[in-house]
Amino acid sequence: MRSRFADTFNHDADAPDYDTDVTNETDPIRAGYAELLHWTARSARVAAPHDVLELGAGTGNLTQLLLPARRIVAVDVSDAMLEIARAKVVGPIEWLRSDLLEFFDQRVDRFDRFVSTYAIHHLLGHEKAVLFERIRNAARPGARAVFGDLMFETAHERLVALERYRPTLPDVAQAIEEEFFWLVDESVAALQDLGFAVSTRRFSDLSWGILATLD
Repeated sequence: MRSRFADTFNHDADAPDYDTDVTNETDPIRAGYAELLHWTARSARVAAPHDVLELGAGTGNLTQLLLPARRIVAVDVSDAMLEIARAKVVGPIEWLRSDLLEFFDQRVDRFDRFVSTYAIHHLLGHEKAVLFERIRNAARPGARAVFGDLMFETAHERLVALERYRPTLPDVAQAIEEEFFWLVDESVAALQDLGFAVSTRRFSDLSWGILATLD
C-alpha cells in the first residue's frame, strides 16, 4: 500500500535548505523543533540491543540522536534528503528510500523501537490508522513508538487555528489546509485500541509528541 500523497510530499527540492529552515523556530511550523526531536529520542530509550525503525528520516537530524542502537532502518521517500543524511550520520544504519506505508509491504522485520518526526502529517487520517496497525504488527514485546509532529488536540482546535492564522500568517494557514496534521484525540484512541499505553506532550501551538508503549 502506497500513501496517496507520497509523490506530492517528496521533499527533494527542499533538501538543500532544510537544515537551515528548521532552525527558524519563529515560524509556527518550526516552533519547538529541536526540543521535540530531543524528547523523541529520550522517550524512545534506545539501547545497544535495540533494532529501530525511523519513519521519515529526512536529513538525519533525529537519526543521529538514536545511537547506540544495534541497527537503525531509516526510511524516507526523498533521495535528496537521504543523500544528506548518509553524509551526516555514521553508524549501523540502513538508509532506505520508500513510502512510509509501502515499506511494510516490502519487509517483515520486527523492531523494538519506532520513531518518527515531522513526516506522518503527510498521511491521510485513515492512512495513519493503517500505519499504527502495521507498527503494532512489527513490534516486539516491550516496544516503544514515539511520534513528534504537527498536530491539533481536536478537530475544533484545527478550525480555531485556521481562523487565527489566516489574517496574519496565510502560509501557515495554507499548510494546515493542504497537509494532514494529526488529531491527537483520534490518534490516541486508535493506538489504545491496538493495545498501546499512550501519553502526550505539547511542544508548541502546532506540535505535539505522542509516546505509545507495549508491555
